[in-house]
Amino acid sequence: MTKYAVHTKWSWPDGVPSAESMQQRHREVKSKTKAEDIIWFKIDENTHQSVIIYSSEVDAKEENARRQAMRKDTIAETGHSMVEETMGPVLSIMSQV
Repeated sequence: MTKYAVHTKWSWPDGVPSAESMQQRHREVKSKTKAEDIIWFKIDENTHQSVIIYSSEVDAKEENARRQAMRKDTIAETGHSMVEETMGPVLSIMSQV
């Protein structure tokens, strides 16, 4: 089974939240997701990107509706917006070769 990645880019009109606040969000969703890992990283003061790694495309697609609903709620709370989203099968992970 091939791992599957979802990559997003986000714009924050009032600045990217602190690392502490993003880590708290991860703690809240950790037990509610099929994701193996979620990585958020800061690009500049108003932009962050994320990579979500799933065990399979099936897991990623099964969770998509829930992910979209969660995004709708958090976007309404904070006013941030998605700039782009791409997804596809993982070709290689350095730590696993």
